[in-house]
Amino acid sequence: MKWLRHPAVHWLLALVVGGVFLYACWDKILEPRKFAAIVYQYQVIGPSGTLGFLPANLLTVTLPWVELVVGLLLVTGFWRREAAAVAGALLVMFLAAVGIATAQGIDLANCGCFSVDEHGGRAAGWMLVVGDLALLAACAVLAFLPARRAEPVPAGAPATAH
Repeated sequence: MKWLRHPAVHWLLALVVGGVFLYACWDKILEPRKFAAIVYQYQVIGPSGTLGFLPANLLTVTLPWVELVVGLLLVTGFWRREAAAVAGALLVMFLAAVGIATAQGIDLANCGCFSVDEHGGRAAGWMLVVGDLALLAACAVLAFLPARRAEPVPAGAPATAH
């Protein structure tokens, strides 16, 4: 599995995961009310008689901006390992929310992942879980398997490898 530490693999994984997070945040930032309606559908953090609207609304306005920052950090390479760890934590949170909603028998016609439009979203199901698990695996590689650095050529050694 030496290839998982190759800098090009890390660059590619960071571009893919970062690109997904950048794409995912766009609609949520532009349409916070529609995103709030999707968050309410999950019935995990409200609104409810006990929790009220505050936790769900707070998530609605902060999550897309966190996704934006994480995506930018992954794509640009700044704090890549830390951003991958945060992205992984977000993916675990998404998987837990989908699992809880599904276990409660809630039919999520639109998971709110990429689109907040009623007819443009994707349903929560096995394909969503598989996709999130693949992204989570990429985040684990980026966060926990640092890319190897190019080894310096010793003084007096030829510059090309034989």
